[in-house]
Amino acid sequence: MRIIVLVKQVPDIEKNVKISIDEKSHSINRTGIPSIMNPPDKNALEEALTWKDQFHNEVCVLTMGPNQASEILKEAFTMGADKTYLASDRVFAGSDTWSTTLVLCKAIQTIGSFDYIFAGKQALDGDTGQVGPSVACRLSIPQVLNVKKVLHRDSQKIVVLRNFNGFEETIEVKPPALITFCRHANVPRLPRLSKIFQSAAFLPTVLSNSILQIDSSKIGIDGSPTKVFTTFKPIIDKTVKKVTVEKGEEIFQLLSEIITEVK
Repeated sequence: MRIIVLVKQVPDIEKNVKISIDEKSHSINRTGIPSIMNPPDKNALEEALTWKDQFHNEVCVLTMGPNQASEILKEAFTMGADKTYLASDRVFAGSDTWSTTLVLCKAIQTIGSFDYIFAGKQALDGDTGQVGPSVACRLSIPQVLNVKKVLHRDSQKIVVLRNFNGFEETIEVKPPALITFCRHANVPRLPRLSKIFQSAAFLPTVLSNSILQIDSSKIGIDGSPTKVFTTFKPIIDKTVKKVTVEKGEEIFQLLSEIITEVK
């Protein structure tokens, strides 16, 4: 059995760093910004490693990005992943979710056969939640999204609990299938000391476009159907108005007047 886990490197927003937007590409300028593995992706990786603990299957981790994205692949390796793949090429830069899933699917096909594809529900930076479902559609496999808990797993099927339109659903799915996990679906393990020592010589398998052979007109900024024409920072105008009332019932009339003014 083989499980492929899709992960993404995202800005570490908890570091309270200043994030700017590139004026030309209208994308996040990541230079000098601390990065981490997208948290829900780490939950997906933990589930794959739990399968490995139980069934001794192979866990492959795939990401798309610049060379620095190999940092999260190194983390995945220290957590217990067997193989890691970095889809990286200058022609991939600026790809939207449509073009990104094209690259990921070509990479998955290059990696080979699989039983499951695990991914996070959505990324902290783009927050679209489109990549997982799009990969499943391109590969024509079933998909189960927003999984909050795994109820049962064996070599033939997986039974999961997921959120859907305010309700909870219990779903059984057999391989091949794609499953996306919510943050906090489990508790990701810490890196293993033995793996940390081995990671000194860590190098992921790099999948450039010379290997994937994707039409350059379908990837990158020019090949992406989604176009961002402008970006801006919202102007937040905060005003404070201090009032004094002598009787409690007066506050209701006062609040009504203030709300009316705001509207």
